[in-house]
Amino acid sequence: MNYFMGIGRLTAGADLKYTKDGVAFAKFSICINKVWKDKNGERQEKPNFFNCVLWGKYGEAMAKHLTKGKQIGIAAELEQSSWTDNNGNNHSAVQLNVNEVSLLASPKGDKESGPQNSPPGNKNAPDNSDIPF
Repeated sequence: MNYFMGIGRLTAGADLKYTKDGVAFAKFSICINKVWKDKNGERQEKPNFFNCVLWGKYGEAMAKHLTKGKQIGIAAELEQSSWTDNNGNNHSAVQLNVNEVSLLASPKGDKESGPQNSPPGNKNAPDNSDIPF
């Protein structure tokens, strides 16, 4: 099983690009804080940064919403890549191939208010925009 879920904030706006074959992909980085209490009961926090990619039309559509500071939830698959640089040094990196994004909150001071869920669209889903709650 290869499944990752997390909630964090975007470190910068998404960078929308296209492959040589014309496939869209949005690259972005997310900061997810690890929170715990130390032996004295004091709250501790450590930031963790993850590189993410959102592929295809979904990535193209979501790129404009993925702005610096926005809090999002993601569901993704982990992918590891390895390479050797020009000096013969081996490198390895893990990226998250995102399958689903939920827009949760805007950066502080932003007029937009969350939450807004934005999973992949289902054409057969009912329109819930007129539900009063």
